[in-house]
Amino acid sequence: MSFSNKGMIAAIVIVIIAVGAVGAYIVIYNPFAPPPVEFVENPYDVAIVFATGGLGDKSFNDGCKQGADDAVADFGINYTYVEPTAIAEYEGYLRTYAEYTDYDEPYDLIISIGFDQAEAVMEVAEDYPNQYMAIVDMFIDPGTYPNVTSLLFNEHEGSALVGAMAGLMTETGKIGFVGGMDIPLINKFAAGYVFGANYTNEGINYTIAYTNDWANPGLGQTLANGMYAAGTDVIFGAAGRSGLGVIASAKANNLSHPYHTWAIGVDSPQMYLGCVDPEYPVPPTLVMTSMLKRVDVAVYNVIEQVVDDTYTGGLMFFSLSNGGIDYEINEDLLVIAPAIITEVNNLKAAIIAGTVVVPDDIYWT
Repeated sequence: MSFSNKGMIAAIVIVIIAVGAVGAYIVIYNPFAPPPVEFVENPYDVAIVFATGGLGDKSFNDGCKQGADDAVADFGINYTYVEPTAIAEYEGYLRTYAEYTDYDEPYDLIISIGFDQAEAVMEVAEDYPNQYMAIVDMFIDPGTYPNVTSLLFNEHEGSALVGAMAGLMTETGKIGFVGGMDIPLINKFAAGYVFGANYTNEGINYTIAYTNDWANPGLGQTLANGMYAAGTDVIFGAAGRSGLGVIASAKANNLSHPYHTWAIGVDSPQMYLGCVDPEYPVPPTLVMTSMLKRVDVAVYNVIEQVVDDTYTGGLMFFSLSNGGIDYEINEDLLVIAPAIITEVNNLKAAIIAGTVVVPDDIYWT
């Protein structure tokens, strides 16, 4: 005897009818039904206040957002963010998140992106001592503010590596630096860069300029244009979205001079931006390398602490020795001579070992 599938299913479905004082109910059991879907509400919610340069810088802010996106993928967190346009807006946004006025429960973590949020963070952290917070690029005393984690970097170490490459790659013996502001944080980049270039090319000439604006690529391009016209052939930009102007200048000037006009990227891998079409990057690129400041890792790690219930506040430090700082090599876009890579890597090893100490502030006059 044979049964159809429909007949088999019908044969083993169990139907129970019970009658009681309150009426009757029916329970139907089907062993072929899929298991019920279990819905688990994720309890972790993060708020991010970005730096005034905003998203789209393909560098600092975008790198921090990538860290949050990675945390979404790995931990299933939720996050919201805001892009202030002025320093005066920081505290208001931080208070809104701390009070969770437009949200039905407190945020598990509020992350401030950028050194210039320090004052606002301290004000809000003091008023909301149970609110976990983090800030990128500024140290806040954990003794006074135990609910704040400071995420700090040895930018000068990575800058020394890209400076060393610039010293080895320059054809004119002149390099340049375009910073966002003349402040200690940005001068860490400049100090390391000049040190590295002198390490591999003693006595090299250098020019330093500042945009004093984190979100003005046109100004960054104007400053770089002047440097290239004066014979500089490698420029390192550390100026947020304004630094994109340095890359644009390198691409615009390359055919106008008897030497290559190179740019060096910052924070995130930017070598692809030096290609003719960054959307479809193919060699060659005019961004020879990038100084990698792994803000994505920093943001991810502090979120992970909250998820793992290991958040303690204090300091998280990122350097060459723990992979939080590095430099970009992308041989799909640009093949650097092995001897140059070897020399840069030798400097990297010496910095990690402590046999070479890179200055973290401008040391020349």
